[in-house]
Amino acid sequence: MERKGHMTRDRNISEIVRALLHSQIAFQEIFKRYRKGRLRFPDIGNWVDDKGQSPLYNLKEQSHSLFRNKGKEPFQKKEWLLDLVIGSIFHEAMKLRENIYQLEIYRPKYHKYKLHIGRSAYERDYSQQFERIISKAEKGVLLGVSEMRSLFHDAMEQLIDLFKENGRNPYLVRFLLEHHALLQKAYGSQRGKEVFGLIFEGGMQEAYDRAGRSYLSSGYYDLSSRHFAKALKLGPPHHELRFLLYFSLGMNAYYKNAYPEALSSWGKLISIRLKKNFKKHYARQLEEVCHKMASELNEEGKPKLAQKAHLLADQIKKMLG
Repeated sequence: MERKGHMTRDRNISEIVRALLHSQIAFQEIFKRYRKGRLRFPDIGNWVDDKGQSPLYNLKEQSHSLFRNKGKEPFQKKEWLLDLVIGSIFHEAMKLRENIYQLEIYRPKYHKYKLHIGRSAYERDYSQQFERIISKAEKGVLLGVSEMRSLFHDAMEQLIDLFKENGRNPYLVRFLLEHHALLQKAYGSQRGKEVFGLIFEGGMQEAYDRAGRSYLSSGYYDLSSRHFAKALKLGPPHHELRFLLYFSLGMNAYYKNAYPEALSSWGKLISIRLKKNFKKHYARQLEEVCHKMASELNEEGKPKLAQKAHLLADQIKKMLG
C-alpha cells in the first residue's frame, strides 16, 4: 500500500513538472507579445481563469493537492516553497488578465466617453475616476509582467533542485528524456542540454540507464531495450547495460514469438562477467522462459530449435554456479 502511495506521488510530481514547464513556455510567448505591444486578452484569457478551465488553474490545484494538503507527512521546505511560487504565479496571472481586459475592453469606452462628457459634477468625477482606473491598469500590466517573469525564472531554477531530489522518480526521468525539447524551450538551448548533468553524475547515460530499468521492471521490453541502447552509445563499455540490453531484446522478441531472435539475444549475455547477485533474478527468469519455449517448440514440431532453448537454459543455470 505504501509503495502504491509512492508511485502515485511520483506520477503527480511528474505531472506538476510537465504543467509548470508548459506554463513557462506559454509565458515566454506572452512576454514576447507584450514587448512588441501586441499582447491581447485572448492571449492570456485561455491560459488562466478561476473557473477550472485553464492550464494555470489546474497547475495551481495540482500543486496545492500534492504539496499543501499532506496530512501527517513531514514538512518539506522546498515543496512548500514551490507550491507558494506556483500559487503566486497564478494570482499574478489573474491580475494581469483583469488589467488587460480593462485596457482592451473598457479603455476605448472611457476615451469615447471623454468626447461627450457633460458639465455636471458627477460626470467630471467619473472622468477622473476612469483616468485613475486606466492608469492603474497600465501600471498593473507592467508590474504584473515583471513579477511573473521573475517568479518563473526562480521557479525554473528551483525545478533543478526538485529534479536532483527526485532522480530516482522513474516517471520524472522518463518524462524528462522523452521531452528533452521541452526542457530546451523552457531553459534555453544550452541550459536545457546541461540539465541531465546537473541531476545525474553520469549525465545522459545514467538518465537513459535509469529510465531503461524503470521500463524493464514494468515489462515494457521494447522501451527498455531502446533506452539501454541509447545509454550504451553515450559512454564507455558498461557490462550491466549490455546484459540488460540483451535481456530486454530477447524478452521483447519472445513476446512477439520471434524465438530464434530471442535465443540469439540471450546467447550474447552468457559471457558477460557480472556479480552473481545482479544476474540472479534475470537468470532464473530466463531459465524458466527457455524451458517453456523449448516445450512450445517441441509441440510445434521444431526439435532443433527446442534443443537450442534447452541448452541455453542449462548455460544460464551454470552462470549462477
